[in-house]
Amino acid sequence: MANKDTQRTSAESYRDDRKARLAQSAKKSQKKSEKSKAAAKIVKMVVAIVLAVVVAGGIVWKVLDDTAAIKKNTTVFSLGDDIRVSEVEFTYYYSQYLNNIYSYAQQYARYGMNIGIDPTKSPDEQNYGTDADGKEMLLSDYLKNETISALQTYKILYAEAVKAGYKLTDDEQKSIDDQVEELRNTAAENKYSLNAYLKASYGKGINEKFLRKQLEMQNIVSRYQSDTSKKLTDSYSAADIKAVYDKDHSAYNAVDARTLSFSVETLTAKDGETSEQLAARQKATAAKVKKEAEKALSACTSEKAFLEQAKKKNSSTENYDAESATALNEAAKSTITSYVSEDAAKWAFDSARKAGDVKLFEVGSDGNVSSYVILYINKGSYAPMASNVRHILISFTDNASSSSEATDEQKKAAKASADKIYKEWQSGAKTEDSFAALAKEKSKDTGSAADGGLISGITSSANYVESFRNWATDSSRKVGDTGIVESEYGYHIMYYSGSDYAWKSAIRSAKASEDFEKQLDELEGSDEYKLNKKDKKIDKAVKDFLKTFKQRLAMSNSTKTRS
Repeated sequence: MANKDTQRTSAESYRDDRKARLAQSAKKSQKKSEKSKAAAKIVKMVVAIVLAVVVAGGIVWKVLDDTAAIKKNTTVFSLGDDIRVSEVEFTYYYSQYLNNIYSYAQQYARYGMNIGIDPTKSPDEQNYGTDADGKEMLLSDYLKNETISALQTYKILYAEAVKAGYKLTDDEQKSIDDQVEELRNTAAENKYSLNAYLKASYGKGINEKFLRKQLEMQNIVSRYQSDTSKKLTDSYSAADIKAVYDKDHSAYNAVDARTLSFSVETLTAKDGETSEQLAARQKATAAKVKKEAEKALSACTSEKAFLEQAKKKNSSTENYDAESATALNEAAKSTITSYVSEDAAKWAFDSARKAGDVKLFEVGSDGNVSSYVILYINKGSYAPMASNVRHILISFTDNASSSSEATDEQKKAAKASADKIYKEWQSGAKTEDSFAALAKEKSKDTGSAADGGLISGITSSANYVESFRNWATDSSRKVGDTGIVESEYGYHIMYYSGSDYAWKSAIRSAKASEDFEKQLDELEGSDEYKLNKKDKKIDKAVKDFLKTFKQRLAMSNSTKTRS
């Protein structure tokens, strides 16, 4: 089958590139569920390679060998007197961080963007970030530090949750059982036990008992963190939130704008050309592009005229749509900064800005001009509204997998279930309270079910699945509106609770995160959870893991080269 990417039109490529640039400038990161899916794909790929080698070599796995037993009993760091982290546990989380970051690098590479990580190289063969002294550090050391930090946080929060009486709920236990059984079935398909499969995935010492403990800890920590954040969010008064907003409206406001970019080609030296001659030629090229941009700018006397200039500039682009290609709606200050420049953001969010204002901005760094961008204002700085909805998620499968993994029968059953619950609510009091009660009982969305399915602060640019977001932000929506929406996760029975200024929920959320971090910092700095690292043992754990990882990576790279 032909590669689908090679069959895209230039217009599709243009739109994909634009989406990538917008995604890069967005404030929010991808949702946790998306990260997990991406990491899982990489893990499965590595496992498949390892299992293939095992079959070819006729190796017989043991559930637990002597080396694994030693690793389980080797403490690489401790927290206070009672919490210890073994080499096996450290290696497990290190592999998770490595899988995640390599997955992100591959995703961005599809859009032609480089985040500074080469997934074809081992992390100890490339630099990433800087240390406390500002010196470049190896990616392997960066991952080591991230792993220690993550485990430190998890262990502390788990200990605090247990002290507060947290235990696995029935739904959480079922979710863990389902995940383990799914892995067991996958292992069986490859004619291996679950423990052999886990060993191939993560290394020696990782078995079902270990995995279940990690999943238990992650579920409890997630719920404890969510509950704690909600308590903090609800604790702030309206006056507290307004005071933050009044300090800097532009930090929470948005603008509606359009952009038209004129790229400057980066030249290379000709034979015998001096650096001064190259610089002069580059400057002349930039000046020519600037002149073209200024001519277009002078013609942008209205939005219609702007769109005409955009069409003219991109006349050679197949199926070019100026309306969508130039739009930057409900754009935050950070988005304008990333997409154009800091000067452009300051100008766009100035209180004097009004519809029809237009200006040309030079984009580049270190004296090198990369482009000239016309920024047209459709609506000056304003406070966008955000919707609040309640929903009951009826997932296609028990673990809320995506529609791509669900059968038609599962989708049909989920729809029937959603219709039944919806009718149950309609035949009752038909109030928001009765809907919230049903959400607590029926919804598979563990992040909102406990709060009656409530999700607040949904804007048109929020990071939710499109069908869900579009229903919630529909301008015709009225309080009390209900309906059923399909997404990749299942069917959502929706209830519209109303809307409010987006800055209210944004500030509450930001303050809650900030205060939660302060609480965590205090716990990490306490004697009860004092960090005691055994650096030599940590370094040995990383070295041992990377030795195996390099072998798997070499096989993977070899396979890609042959294909």
